[in-house]
Amino acid sequence: MNKKWKWIAAFLLCTLVLIGNGMQERGQINIDVKKIVYSSEDLTMMRNVLREVFGEETGTKITVSSDPVNQELLSFVAIKPYDNGYLLSFEETIPILAIENGLVVYTGHSKTTGKTISVYYEDDTTVTYGNVDSFSLLPYTSIERGSTIANKEPGDLYLKIEQGGEVLNLEETLQWMKEHTQP
Repeated sequence: MNKKWKWIAAFLLCTLVLIGNGMQERGQINIDVKKIVYSSEDLTMMRNVLREVFGEETGTKITVSSDPVNQELLSFVAIKPYDNGYLLSFEETIPILAIENGLVVYTGHSKTTGKTISVYYEDDTTVTYGNVDSFSLLPYTSIERGSTIANKEPGDLYLKIEQGGEVLNLEETLQWMKEHTQP
């Protein structure tokens, strides 16, 4: 489909959401539009529907060899359970890179994990990085494989990986890290 039509459809969808939100605030409709638009399950459903409607553009993908991404994540010296995830101890500064294309779904400060950023990747995996020292992305920012999403100075990095709504245990987390950070 022509790119012009995709932009028109995106504009219309955005307009419908804004109108629906205004109507809900005035009490004209009973549907909470914000709840629908801001939940991760609905974002996934909307993304999949839009992919089906617009389809993948043929001929735009080029096959290349896969370079390792975020190998520094495996350089931790200790790991321990913490708050449904794990604390990985690092002795050197590391960049935290996107392992795939995805969407930043949360940036902020948490009482238990400090500066925190959560990324939803295209393979239906959500990774939360906490106790980071800096990040410059806002929620709902698209990211590409290999782009820097945060930086971590020496110390403890909080890591929680969710696949299909389930938080990975220690063994699964380590296996996931090995698979996604080495060629």
